Amino acid sequence: MKKICLFAFLFLFLFLLAFPRESHAASSSSHLQLDGKDISVGKGVQIQEVKGNILVPLRLIVEELGYSVNWESKTGTITIHKQNLNLSLQVNNPMASVNDHQMGLAVAPLLREGTTYVPLRFVSEQTGIDVAWNNELKTVFLTTPPTSSGNSESTHDHSAIPAVSNPKESARTAINQISFANHQLTIAVNGKVTPKVTTLTHADRIVVDIPDTKFAEEFLASQSFDNSGQGSFPVTEDPDVSQVRYSMFSTTPASVRIVVDLNNSTPFHVLDADDGKVVIALDQETEESSTTENVIPTTPTIPVAPVISSDGHAQGIDVSHYNGNIDWQQVAAAGKTFAFIKATEGTKYQDNQFLINVQGAREANILVGAYHFLNATTADGARQEAANFARALDSAGGRLDLPPVMDYENNPKGLTPAQINEVAHAFLDEMERLTGRQPIVYTGNVFASKFDPTFSMYKLWVARYSTTQKPTAVPAWNNWWAWQYSSTGSVPGIRGQVDLDEYNGTIDELRASLGGELD
Repeated sequence: MKKICLFAFLFLFLFLLAFPRESHAASSSSHLQLDGKDISVGKGVQIQEVKGNILVPLRLIVEELGYSVNWESKTGTITIHKQNLNLSLQVNNPMASVNDHQMGLAVAPLLREGTTYVPLRFVSEQTGIDVAWNNELKTVFLTTPPTSSGNSESTHDHSAIPAVSNPKESARTAINQISFANHQLTIAVNGKVTPKVTTLTHADRIVVDIPDTKFAEEFLASQSFDNSGQGSFPVTEDPDVSQVRYSMFSTTPASVRIVVDLNNSTPFHVLDADDGKVVIALDQETEESSTTENVIPTTPTIPVAPVISSDGHAQGIDVSHYNGNIDWQQVAAAGKTFAFIKATEGTKYQDNQFLINVQGAREANILVGAYHFLNATTADGARQEAANFARALDSAGGRLDLPPVMDYENNPKGLTPAQINEVAHAFLDEMERLTGRQPIVYTGNVFASKFDPTFSMYKLWVARYSTTQKPTAVPAWNNWWAWQYSSTGSVPGIRGQVDLDEYNGTIDELRASLGGELD
């Protein structure tokens, strides 16, 4: 008989407990089959049907799969132990213990006539076992897969199971940032990854599994996770997406899972050029797309930079450490005349390529600016992030050619428009106080609608990925200062994909607009 690894079973078991318990369970004369073999449920033990939900006896399935379960009848406690892992659950108790770590469950285990039952959906969505229920025969058919991993996606992921100590842990590629903006999911990583992207229906989802990865320390520190170990953020500015979820899907092997919950079935394509970013770009009929394939090619290719009709407008780029070491002389020779460089994020983080990129761009006679990725959810937090940005600018010699930029493009905590405006104003006011320069606002064309007309005093650098569809007017702005028109460009001197930008005027007009700010 094929065996399922203990971790997979535990993940499965925890998910089982996350279904609401009904007040009444009706038993039926029923049967279980595992890999074509009838399993005797025993006298008085029946499959339970609760308002259309099928529940099966936990111990029976576990023992048939070759695992043992300790049951303490006096306390109603179920304990599973193997090597360094200890799991304990108790009937009618919504709390579980995993290696002495307490975690909450959506519902307590169910006990009927001395037997612990778990929902059948537990089996189908978490272990990879193929499950079929024949209502006429009242029979559950279980088929184990060739391997222990399955492609089914759970609404509860598994980072609540702590990782077992592993000497390879520190060498794993880290997920630094997950964001959704401009109709695409961007996953920032610090190394090479091989993501597996699949789709699920009922409800529609895009599932991204990234093997041999972990969450970076700064990501864990900046994000919140629920008791089941899952994090999420709503997507309110995109008509096709409702939220993004993420978790450690597995610890053996280590694997991060990211799920995009769709409002409807939406085609997409995957961009992974080993450049520190994995992009899941949702396709739009109104905008051009290089491909609609939803699988990563065997040999990733780098798209050709879009050609736009710019009437002599100045062309630039924006970069961070994800773009690696840059040959700025080649960038300048390719006609890029300005660049925005990531400086900071949050209250403490400074991009480790910031100073190197600033120096390289300056030596290539490229106009240099810097941006800060805003995570704050309060006005006080925004001011602290502004202070971090100002410190980074000081480390680069203070005043750069271009004004400082506030990059505010997503809303993981679900702030209201009023709260977004409060946070943004706090950051912008503090930056102007600290640097003496009025900042620029960077955001997506859709997210820009969150800003009220009081922001019209600031220049707008807006993202809208298209070779033909220019940014549209929003309440605060009826024109744009700069346009980020691609996140998948190709520029000599930069390995992999890079963001492409256009100034709304010529390079001479850009220099003239800066006036005495340039040395």
